[in-house]
Amino acid sequence: MSATIILGRSLRLVPRNIYRAPKHGLQRQGLYLAGRQLSLSGQPPSIPSTVSGEHNGITPIKYPIRRNVRTDDRHGFFWETDLGDPRNTIKFHRGASLKPLVASRTWLRDSCTCEKCVDSSSGQKRYASTDVPSKLPISALEVTTDGDLQIHFENDFLTHDTHVSTYPRGIWRHPSKRFMGAIPELKLWHRESLIRASPYYSYESFMTSEPKYYAVMTALRSYGIVFLVDVPPSEEAVKDIAGKLGVIQDTFYGTTWDVISKPNAENVAYTSSYLGLHQDLLYMCNVPRIQLLHCLRNTCEGGESLFSDGYRAAHQFRLQLPHQVSHLTERPVTYHYNKGGHSYQQSRPVLSKDSKESIYWSPPFQHPIQPDSLTQEGMFEFAEWQAAVRHLKAMFESWSSIYQYKMLPGQVAVFDNRRVLHGRCAFDSSGERWLKGAYVENSSYESRIKSLGIA
Repeated sequence: MSATIILGRSLRLVPRNIYRAPKHGLQRQGLYLAGRQLSLSGQPPSIPSTVSGEHNGITPIKYPIRRNVRTDDRHGFFWETDLGDPRNTIKFHRGASLKPLVASRTWLRDSCTCEKCVDSSSGQKRYASTDVPSKLPISALEVTTDGDLQIHFENDFLTHDTHVSTYPRGIWRHPSKRFMGAIPELKLWHRESLIRASPYYSYESFMTSEPKYYAVMTALRSYGIVFLVDVPPSEEAVKDIAGKLGVIQDTFYGTTWDVISKPNAENVAYTSSYLGLHQDLLYMCNVPRIQLLHCLRNTCEGGESLFSDGYRAAHQFRLQLPHQVSHLTERPVTYHYNKGGHSYQQSRPVLSKDSKESIYWSPPFQHPIQPDSLTQEGMFEFAEWQAAVRHLKAMFESWSSIYQYKMLPGQVAVFDNRRVLHGRCAFDSSGERWLKGAYVENSSYESRIKSLGIA
């Protein structure tokens, strides 16, 4: 059979192997030739097409073409894809001055959270990411009245029907935000700004009022510290408060513990001496997230509590001294505790590579720094680290950075132990100073604030 087929006066070149005659006649790949008619023997293609050839009594050959569909929203932005290509991406055009955002069909289908894809009772996904095909035909794009994008997936792998997935407009307007919603802004603070914010809340309202509870949790997320007042003078009160924040983290100090001056103290916190800014339990694998300190008695002279925003110091350091950042992100510092039959040890850099704000600082429990080597170069690297950490320390220990406050009976300080550094001024041990403390474990706290929509 010739590779050239003449239809009227129109000439088309067709690949020879498509029309090569098999041994049982002119049938191959669903095509047949009968008299002067050439057509497709199967179902017509569902994809858009164009017509080639003239209508001289002959059924024309249909060739698939690409067809872009454009779906506009009310703000002049639009989504675009090619319905004829099951691998084609979805593009979101945000204006002539910005590059379009691009999302694959596979990623979008895998991200669907409708009740057909996620069990409404358990909240668990009904399929694995590996189940989503790489080719996903789409029949339509639509925009809801709320500005959300709806995609109609044809012959869906899960529902075996047309599946409609809806994607919130927020993931397109603010692509840097998390898919499930925006994180409330972290408010970096210094002494004066925290005084102005005055994050003091009633214990009773926190425990009984949903709006006040939400306000306290939001402030704790934003500032990393809040204070509850008019707390009952009970040793159990700190447990009740902690239970509203997450799950209490039990340690070798106990479920709760007392900060009180005593002889032969196993922890510097149990003395009347000055206690510099630090974080608790950095020698543990799972560092507690939230710390609570309930003032039960305070009749001594001195003993003011000290707080400083470690995130703010880390942020300042990265901005002002970028050439020193690597010294604090690459050299690990070992923290340890070895007393009373307990032995813990963990190594962490002062600043984390993975986060622009995170900080780890606890000199009382610091193991001697190991130089890279006992050479001139090794000593030089240690000196560089020491110079960098001095600059960081000066930032969070500056008078303008420290919030100093003498806690009164009936007050509870609640703060993020992974963010806020805390310490204490020396006090006269002839008086009495008694704080009841507890820790809240990280994952349960994160779960709580996510369930409230503030993380």
